[in-house]
Amino acid sequence: MTTNPGACAMTETPGRDPDVLTTAELATKLGLSSQTVRRMANAGQIPALKTGKDFRYSWEAVREVLRQPHREPGEAADEPDSPPTPQPKKGAGYRAQRRARTGAQD
Repeated sequence: MTTNPGACAMTETPGRDPDVLTTAELATKLGLSSQTVRRMANAGQIPALKTGKDFRYSWEAVREVLRQPHREPGEAADEPDSPPTPQPKKGAGYRAQRRARTGAQD
């Protein structure tokens, strides 16, 4: 019986930090699509390092961010006594949200 060294795919590249993941690897771990993970990285929802056309992610850093309690957009993290910001209606379009933030009238 002969063994084919290329028949078995390696699960981990030697010398590579197992904490650093590609978009596809992180998507698999989170149960999301790669496109969703990229969108989250572009939006700043998860920490990512841009490498050429793709991103690299620290599994520990992503887990830490995802463990944080969810805050609504516009909610101040450090100022609990600040007056509430008027929130746009759910489902409002971009222009409606912008008008709500700036206080502009129709």
